[in-house]
Amino acid sequence: MTSLLGGARILAAKDLKVEARAKETFPPMLAFAFAVTVLLSFTLPAGSDLQAPREIPPLGTVAVADVLAGFLWVTILFAGLIGFARTFEAEREDGAIEALLLSPVDRSALWIAKASANLAFIAAIELFLLPLFALLFGFHLGSGWLTLIGVVALADVGFVSVGTLFASAAAQTRSKELMLPILALPALVPLFLAAVELSSRLFVGAPVSDVASSGWFVILAVYDLVVIGVALLAYEFVID
Repeated sequence: MTSLLGGARILAAKDLKVEARAKETFPPMLAFAFAVTVLLSFTLPAGSDLQAPREIPPLGTVAVADVLAGFLWVTILFAGLIGFARTFEAEREDGAIEALLLSPVDRSALWIAKASANLAFIAAIELFLLPLFALLFGFHLGSGWLTLIGVVALADVGFVSVGTLFASAAAQTRSKELMLPILALPALVPLFLAAVELSSRLFVGAPVSDVASSGWFVILAVYDLVVIGVALLAYEFVID
């Protein structure tokens, strides 16, 4: 385990250093997230109320909190897919992927390294995105911010686990940008449903106990455990 994590740490540090020099992954993700957020800020009518509804809404209507949570996670989803598509871009351009696979490092360490680097990119995007959403859409969570960060962290772990796994498979095809969403989106549906539901509850001021005891929270936690286990076991076959 020590050698596995040590190899993963070295490979992840390499990827982050390459990105710090080349700046080919994070800037496009950030530009996309900013542009989409600004455009979406014009779609909600003025004076939209994020308070919890006091009565059953009319048939065919959607709570503003649900819409806002959907906006947030769709933006994160597609910004992440932009970054995941470039997971093996440096190795492909330099012809180093074969040498990397022949190195005396467990294949699982390679997945951990790539997932860790992708997680760093996603977290950096969200550090920018969440305050921007709060500013443009006018929601104030107070102490709920800590719970939202916990939900986001859980969702991110599952997101990068699945995204990195399928990005590795898609990298071996000519149309990796097209294949990645085709492969990953069906597997990500439960994750983003749970993230949207939990975020929506927080936007209307639901207490921490309500969120933590929610079935959606359990789904999110179990999803993370399952996909991490599957990725660790299957990555050796996926990357081949």
